[in-house]
Amino acid sequence: MTGHRLFFALRPDEETAERIARFATAEHEARGLQARLRPSRIFHITLHYFGYFDAEPDAELIARASRAASEVVWPAFDLSFDCFRSWGNERSSKHPFVLTGGQGLEAVRELHEALVERLAAHDLPTPERDFQPHLTLRYDKRTAPDWAVDLAGWVAGEFVLVKSPQGQTRHEIIARWPLQG
Repeated sequence: MTGHRLFFALRPDEETAERIARFATAEHEARGLQARLRPSRIFHITLHYFGYFDAEPDAELIARASRAASEVVWPAFDLSFDCFRSWGNERSSKHPFVLTGGQGLEAVRELHEALVERLAAHDLPTPERDFQPHLTLRYDKRTAPDWAVDLAGWVAGEFVLVKSPQGQTRHEIIARWPLQG
């Protein structure tokens, strides 16, 4: 049986994901880097990660997380990126290359805080580290210097609960919650 990862996320539509992939490829090639991107169909910004499960995620956890998510009332918002960054240290063998940002992702940070507040109210696990919104593009054995970009993201009109079967590079959306307004 395959294990799964479970998380809440913001996801771009297909056209936007392709636009981001084309932009990222051009930016990488302009710097002499190989742009071996993850499939754009799984591009997302994680809002909350529940973890890895050896089998199917617990149905009660999903039900409680869904109840908490349904209590989040948040307006739709624009998001954008202003930096390419590679994370990790020299001891790591897998460095994520991400799009991240400052002010253009502030509404993502605020939505994350509202979601975490509702999860805590339902006695669900909350993050142990600072939240840094980002969209992972690829992984590499080496790091690269950060560089500034100006990339419009998308209008976040919903967030989703995702189950991702280990090693299959796909996301199964369990539930969706609209962002109003």
